[in-house]
Amino acid sequence: MRVALLCDTSQAADRLGNEAILASSAEQLQSRDIEVVPICRGHHRVSGRQPSDERILALEFPWLPADRQRYLAEIRAVLAGDRRALPAGDKVFTIIDQLRGVDALVIGGGGALNSRLGWLLYERLATALIVAGQGKPVILTGQSIGPDLSVSDREVLAELLDLCSLVGLRDADSYRAAKQLRPGHPAIFQTMDDAVLLDVDCTAPQANRIGVSLDAQQWPFPDDDYLNVMAAVIDGLAERTGAEVEFIPQSADSEGDGSDQEVHQAVARRCSRPVSVAPIEKGTASSQRLTRCQWVVTTRVHPVVFGLLAGASVLPIGLDRRGLSRIDGALRNWGWADAAVPFAALWDPQTGRASETLPGLLDELVAAAGSERERSVSVRARRLEEAARWWDRVAAAVTRRDQSRKALDPVATVARFSANLQAKIASFGLTVPASAEPATAIIMRTRDRAVMLDRAVQDVLAQTAADWQLVVVNDAGTREPVEQVLARYAHDLEGRLSVIHNPVSHGMEAASNLGLANSVSEFVVIHDDDDSWQPCFLQQTEAHLRAHRDEQAVAVSTDVVLERLVGADYVEYHRFPYWAELRGARLIDFMKVNRMVPISVLYRREVHEQIGLYNEQLPVVGDYEFYLRLLQQLRVGYIDRGLADWRQRPDSTGASSNSMFALGDAHRDYDLALRDAYLREWTAQNGIGLPMFIAKTVEREADGLAQRMAELVGPDPLLKEVDAKLDLILERLDQIERQLAEPGSDDPGSKVVSARDALRKIARRPGH
Repeated sequence: MRVALLCDTSQAADRLGNEAILASSAEQLQSRDIEVVPICRGHHRVSGRQPSDERILALEFPWLPADRQRYLAEIRAVLAGDRRALPAGDKVFTIIDQLRGVDALVIGGGGALNSRLGWLLYERLATALIVAGQGKPVILTGQSIGPDLSVSDREVLAELLDLCSLVGLRDADSYRAAKQLRPGHPAIFQTMDDAVLLDVDCTAPQANRIGVSLDAQQWPFPDDDYLNVMAAVIDGLAERTGAEVEFIPQSADSEGDGSDQEVHQAVARRCSRPVSVAPIEKGTASSQRLTRCQWVVTTRVHPVVFGLLAGASVLPIGLDRRGLSRIDGALRNWGWADAAVPFAALWDPQTGRASETLPGLLDELVAAAGSERERSVSVRARRLEEAARWWDRVAAAVTRRDQSRKALDPVATVARFSANLQAKIASFGLTVPASAEPATAIIMRTRDRAVMLDRAVQDVLAQTAADWQLVVVNDAGTREPVEQVLARYAHDLEGRLSVIHNPVSHGMEAASNLGLANSVSEFVVIHDDDDSWQPCFLQQTEAHLRAHRDEQAVAVSTDVVLERLVGADYVEYHRFPYWAELRGARLIDFMKVNRMVPISVLYRREVHEQIGLYNEQLPVVGDYEFYLRLLQQLRVGYIDRGLADWRQRPDSTGASSNSMFALGDAHRDYDLALRDAYLREWTAQNGIGLPMFIAKTVEREADGLAQRMAELVGPDPLLKEVDAKLDLILERLDQIERQLAEPGSDDPGSKVVSARDALRKIARRPGH
């Protein structure tokens, strides 16, 4: 029995966690008398053996969504019998032949099934289509899916699940998402990470050492702030434990330089205590090194897995929703609930350093280390046994034997931190208790744009600050698509969602006011369904207003993002700063044109008590009118960091269009009407004299400037004469070329053409 094994290896950066999954998965299959043929982009060691002489090429999909959708369609055509759909030299033909030599496909564990890594998702579907088309079983094991999934990628993932006879997901969020996609699938189970059975000695003696493994990727946080906070974490833990500190990298790029090592060295330079930085190590050496540490600090999943195996006290820090979900899954598999620590909870955006939550966290971690070790060691044998039983099930699926439909035994979880500490962490985590008055009300206006609404809800869920209420105002749009989108995220939105189905639309500003009337909060922001934030938007803007009590609102630097429809999704093709020169929100800058958009402004709810609600008489430019009132009466702060995206679709029509394009005439008319109203208000109190004087003065200055410009750039008589002569020469050269090109001519005018081209280049120079 031969199996093709496809894992997340051979990428631009080698991640030892993925290599551990490959080695552990191969060992489990081989121990059950199943031969393993790796699918990879190069030779890789399997279970510590010499590089396999036999390998199957991996399908490499393009990065751009449109290109990978096209390539998948071409592969489908080939599999349907049209071999001309791709060039004869395309490697898919070789891969099809190679896969005929195996009996099944096992797609190994990892975190590739999401839109961030969409090319890997497509690669897995295409490989599964080939194998399933040959009548062989496909098994998916130890995977995480989502949480970032576009509409198109969700359909691709659903099709992949359909092709699999057995599916194992390593965390509760992924299991829930898979069951939602395919509720009728008979064999979707929650499992553990596939690396848990890696051949390392998890009982080796541990030194009083802090093993640190940090991902080189620091997004979405400012680089400098990230380094400051991580150094404070390590220093604080070392001070409390007296432990030595060793940085243990898990990832290196293809040239062998340690990408992890770069961030490790940067953090090490900021630590106040002596530390050591280990080199990148292949095979199981790095994992074994982690198991010999009493303490583990990490932003990665697999150091959590190996630390728990060895009974270490693990401080797992998640940078974003995706990372937190995976880390939380690993901890829950070991019996710890709500034990992942969001980096956001440890970060003070105002100082760029560690927050006041850190000392209490470290105190509790150190105090509970002994009992945590006892608990981890006590459940280790059972968890390893259950992991082995899962591979028995995989082997049964490969050989088409009857397999157990029983899920793995559930693990009883206990809270890791005190209620007080957990309350501080929860405001930045995955599970947020419902609040009588959340920090921010997010008013989301939508109408018949389900694809955009789906993306917008994911955008809100990705925020590092999670104490919010989402109020979706369906402004006279079809009800069912809105309910379908929100049902998809019901678990994540539980207790934080309100929906208003407006039967008749009275305009965008009326929709905003309706959302305000149906919410309670300290702050307010308008998030239209087509715009988006960077994940730190809410955390940074809320922190800014709490630190600047004299300011009633805060705006952020914003990018204009141009996008177009590709398949079922809107895909970015260009971005640029919106008013790049803006360094503050000042009334004088808004006299000529609006320089803020709703997605970029957070304000205190009490603003409406001072300046009123949105003007429902304005079908467009209502936000501009609101900002003018705001800036006239109150102070507005500014954060010069690109935290908001104003998304535009210049070529779209209908429901998917932007009002500034679809209602361009209305924007111009109401902009003039708004200015006229302000002018009338001023002249009613001050008379018409000054505006008339200013208008005439501006007209004269403009006319004078235009005349002076004409004088400066007007035609030079000498240049005009030269241009005329060049035109005559070029015309004559064309005549000669035609004569030389007639039959019988030995030289078809090559020299004349060269001369003509040279003259034309001269003629095109500035001034000619």
